[in-house]
Formats: sequence, structure tokens, C-alpha cells
Amino acid sequence: MTRIALTIGLTVCALASNLPAQARPVDWTAFARESQTVLSDYLRVNTTNPPGNEILGARFLKAILDREGIAPGNEILGARFLKAILDREGIEARILDTTEMGPNRANLYARLRGNGGKKAIALVHHIDVVPATPSTWAVDPFSGVVKDGYIWGRGAIDMKGNGVAQLMAMIAIKRSGVPLTRDIVFIGNADEELGSTGALVFVKQHPDLLSDVEYLITEGADNVLDDKGKVVYFAVGVSEKRTFWQRLTVNGVPSHGSRPTKQNPVPRLVAALYKISQYETPLHVTPGVEKFFRDIARTYPEPRRSWLSNVSIALQNPQARDWILSDVSWNAVLRNTISLTGLVGSNKTNVIPGIATADIDVRLLPDQDTTEFLKTLEGIVGDTAVHFTHLGNTKAPLESPIDTDFTHLGNTKAPLESPIDTDLFRAIEKAAHEREPGAFVTTPMETAATDRPTYRKVGITTYGFSPFKVPRPEIQRGMHGNDERLSVENVGFGVRFYYDILRYAQ
Repeated sequence: MTRIALTIGLTVCALASNLPAQARPVDWTAFARESQTVLSDYLRVNTTNPPGNEILGARFLKAILDREGIAPGNEILGARFLKAILDREGIEARILDTTEMGPNRANLYARLRGNGGKKAIALVHHIDVVPATPSTWAVDPFSGVVKDGYIWGRGAIDMKGNGVAQLMAMIAIKRSGVPLTRDIVFIGNADEELGSTGALVFVKQHPDLLSDVEYLITEGADNVLDDKGKVVYFAVGVSEKRTFWQRLTVNGVPSHGSRPTKQNPVPRLVAALYKISQYETPLHVTPGVEKFFRDIARTYPEPRRSWLSNVSIALQNPQARDWILSDVSWNAVLRNTISLTGLVGSNKTNVIPGIATADIDVRLLPDQDTTEFLKTLEGIVGDTAVHFTHLGNTKAPLESPIDTDFTHLGNTKAPLESPIDTDLFRAIEKAAHEREPGAFVTTPMETAATDRPTYRKVGITTYGFSPFKVPRPEIQRGMHGNDERLSVENVGFGVRFYYDILRYAQ
């Protein structure tokens, strides 16, 4: 070999050594089958919540579950199931927070390391599922059975299916050797469905594990399909309403119901509730919601297309306003909402109670001030005998299984608005357009509660995302309902969707 040829050869070799390694191809058909098996197995792990822990409130709920024939599960079993898979794949994984959350509860943490050139991406799902009554299901809700092209089981949609798609995408990344500039973090949280203590504890106890996380993906948005199953738009949740639950209390004097008195607290409470029920909260269009309506306007004929293209103006038109607000989801993202949901007086018909209470479900838009809204409620009621108590940052007014002194996180969840001019959002858009070139990506506001605000408050850009194509009726029927299921086809689709998003975000 000549000196010149040798020099050229060495130069080429040197350049090649500086190039990133190329990913090995994935047999997606085989990997989809493997992922489907993992989901079936995960659904067989009963992680029902409540009860989770044998605290006073949980025992009360457990009695109800026992009466209905519902067997309680253990979230720690779900964490162990996931850790065993990660251990086999050589991905570092840890079971955390068993002491802080009490018996049978745990968070799971894992990390696939890159070269550290950029900050990490976290994939988060919750291990727990809501109860299921076997007698009302077509199959055993914890069987993970494959039937009629679907994998059936409690949690298939909410949200073990999403968790498996995240897990298997990370495993596919590792097996194929995709070059990573960002670590991929995988988190399974306990107790999202009842108290959100899993995420709260994780954030409080492990700031070091989150310090380099720039982006986080979890639940909080659903894609919309047309009648033929084609995606109209992919949804990325960037904002979320804030829960600001209140308990109204009126004190009175207990006595016999046969002799009415002015000290009966029930009429006074009912009067307060009536005033609140008649109050119509003002309409308020946030920038994110305005963008969402503008995005979806293209799917409607005139004049509705024009109305949605400028919803702030349209709401001044009575005809447009009536049509827009007739959709309960749209109405909920255009205003603060109040739902009267609980009322407790005497436990006996012939006893005037000494105290009467009512619970109201208040959801505030992200830019609203909780103190000001409470003043508004007090002004509407106009009765100093009616006392308002914030139910705190848990989802149920039960005794907590841990000391929830999360003063550094605030007494209510943080406002959630995440930016969209990010590498991760662009990666989602790219992966979405590859799958459905005719679909678009938009940013609906979540009206229910997720764990996203807990992570957002520590500076992480958080997105709600579903990698699946599930028709709305299936979501409505299955999520927290009977016969929850996810199509076999969707499992492979979701894993590869996440895989591409993670690759493109590097």
C-alpha cells in the first residue's frame, strides 16, 4: 500500500470512529408479539387502588370492595414485575419509597444512559388501577386474556398499556443500539388514582434523580379518530386545570327531628349550595385553548369553522356561543367549573344533625388564582356561618397513608402550562406525521387531574400523550368502566411510536 493510500485509509478510519454508531434494525413483528405478552402479564398483576394500604379510610373502602367481590392488589407487585424485566435487559432499575408510602406501595425508577450530551427524557406511568367488579365484566378483569383482537384487563387503557409501550420502546432503543444524547428515565408511580402520593413522594424524596430531566411524558391527552379509524389529530396535552376541591361546613345543634329548630344546619347549607349552583362562572379563553380551537377549526364546515378559528369573538355571538358551550368538554376548558358532588347531614331521618357538610369539585383554569376564587365563592354564598375548607392536594378526603407535608409543593397542584417550542414536541410531530400524513398535532387542555403538575413544578416540561389509536367510545366505556381493553394492533403501534419519538428527540 502506498503512503498516500495508507494516509487516506487512516483518515477515513478516524472520521468513521467519530461518527455515531448506527442502530441495528428491529424485527417489529416479533417485538410487537413480545410487547403484547408483557402487557397481558402486567394486567394479571392486581394493583387495584384503593385500598393499597390498611389505613382507616382504606379499610372502609376495602369493606366495600370485599362486598363487591373485588380483590385488592399491591402496587409493589407491579413494581417488582417491571423491575424483573428491566433487570433481564441490563437496565438499571430500583424500587423506591416503600418506607415513605407504607406497606405494599412502591415507586419504580430506571434509567437507560446515553452520552450525557443533552438532558434526559422521562417516561412516566402509574402502576395502580381503579377497582373492577368481576360480575359486570365479560372476562376476568385481571386475566390479561387475548380475545377478539384485544387484550382485556383493568388498566389496559389507564394506564398499564401506555406504561408497557414506554417500557418496550426503551428496551427496543437499548437492543437496537440507538445512539443516545439523552438518558431515558422510566418511572412507575403508585397511587395516582386516589391520592397522587406516588408522584408527590418521588419528587420530594428524589430531586437528584430528576435534576437532569428536561422533558417528561405521561397520560393526559387522547387522539381523535374519524368513523373509518383514521386519525384526525394527535393530541399532546400541554395544560391542565387545577383541582381546588372545597368542603362547605355549617354547624348546628343536634336535636329530635320531630321538633324543627332554627339551629338545623341543613337548610343553611342547602341555601348556600343553591346559590353556588346558580352561579355561572365567566368565560375565559387561555392562549393554549384558543390555539386548540384554531387547530381543529379545519375539520368543521362553515360557519363553525370561522367560529372556532376565533373562539374569543365567536363567544360574543349567541348562536355560536350556544353551539360551542353545548359540548361539555369545550365548556370545561373555557371557564372555571364547579360541580356539587357530596352532601352529608344526619345518618338518621329523625335526627337533626349537629353539623352538615357538602363537597364541591372546583376545577380552575391554569392562570387563575385560588385565593381570589375562594373569595368569589364566599361572596356568592354571603353567609359567614358557612365555612370553606380546601380538601388539599390529594384526590380523596381520606386519612393519608403517609405524612403528606408537601409544603414545598404547595397546598394545591401547580398551574400547568408547558411550552411547545421544544425538541420533544417537534419529535412527537415528526413521528405523528410519519404515521398519518393527513393528521395534525394539537394541544387540548386536560380537565381531569394527572401527576403532570407535580413534575412541572420542579421545572420539567411535561406532556400528556397517548401512543394509541383508540376510538372515543372505547375510551369512554373502558376507562374506569367495564371491559377495559386495548387492541393487539395498538400495542405494536404504540411501542414503535414511542421508539421513534425517543430517537428523534436525541
